[in-house]
Amino acid sequence: MCNRALSVIGTRSSIASMNEASTEAQACSLHFEQACRAMLRLAPWSFARATGSGALIAASAGTPENQTGIVPIPLVPVSAANPAGTIPDQIVSWSYEYAWPQDCVRLRQVRNPFTPPATSGTVVPLWPGVLSSPLDMGAAEGLSLSNRVPYQISLDRDSFGNRIKVILTNIESALLIYTAMIDDPNLWDDEFSEAFVYALGSHLVGALIGDKQMDKDLWGKAQMLAVQARAVDANEQPLSPNHTPDWIRARYGFPLTGLMPYPVDNDSDFGF
Repeated sequence: MCNRALSVIGTRSSIASMNEASTEAQACSLHFEQACRAMLRLAPWSFARATGSGALIAASAGTPENQTGIVPIPLVPVSAANPAGTIPDQIVSWSYEYAWPQDCVRLRQVRNPFTPPATSGTVVPLWPGVLSSPLDMGAAEGLSLSNRVPYQISLDRDSFGNRIKVILTNIESALLIYTAMIDDPNLWDDEFSEAFVYALGSHLVGALIGDKQMDKDLWGKAQMLAVQARAVDANEQPLSPNHTPDWIRARYGFPLTGLMPYPVDNDSDFGF
């Protein structure tokens, strides 16, 4: 990838390793990771999709994980009515606080894990002959019957007082759907790789050549190729509903998006 980026800016040089002492290698080492993170955040790429259970940091008082109300508890939002952030606000406060995954570049969704039959909630039979497992829609737990599980990305402090990135939600044992930091080009789509070459090239121009117009042109081409790559990537993914109309949800006749016990990919809230 680095040598391809060097070729598009016309340096007529190549590197054998990003750890070598050459100016080109040092520039590639400096810009590769940030260029990769920026490209990964542009779209919900299928090759970078990861799913994992949230690592619980804190739970509010009264939850099964913290019935006695001991600290730590999730952050209490600061507002005009609660300037110190010390008075719990039942409308805007959160029940659970999860750690930001170490390899997470962008959070896509927080999902409620599938609840088996004979538990609380409104059980809805799915399409006969296709799926026979009922689905807990979470109504008894007071969850919003909407297409997205509410959550908020925020900052907190660890036990040593250091700033950490956290995810606040009301979902117990939440599943986190996110874009992982995939820096291995062997796992990338071909179209993504092509867009990345020009994105990295735009970074290397300033360090090696200093041509601002070339920098602008390369970044513009990277953006154009990224849009094309996103279209190809989206066409390869199975079509699934990413919006359930209110009149259908009101009849409880359709499973909620994000709570289906079968594979879907409805991460289309990236502006594409």
